Amino acid sequence: MDFQEAAAIVTADQNQNDWGDEPPMTQAEAIEHVRNIMTLEDVVDYGDENTEAYRLVLSTSQLPE
Repeated sequence: MDFQEAAAIVTADQNQNDWGDEPPMTQAEAIEHVRNIMTLEDVVDYGDENTEAYRLVLSTSQLPE
């Protein structure tokens, strides 16, 4: 999995949450939000692609293009 794919997975996952009247987050907004609310150690290992995506996003400072 590359960073762009991980960013898309994390963004989709974050946008499944109920954010009220707020519009869906962009990839950059979702990545920044995740980095503000959790650390790499906080990722629960479910053995799925979401786990891998969150780990990849949190282990780098890269932002989506």
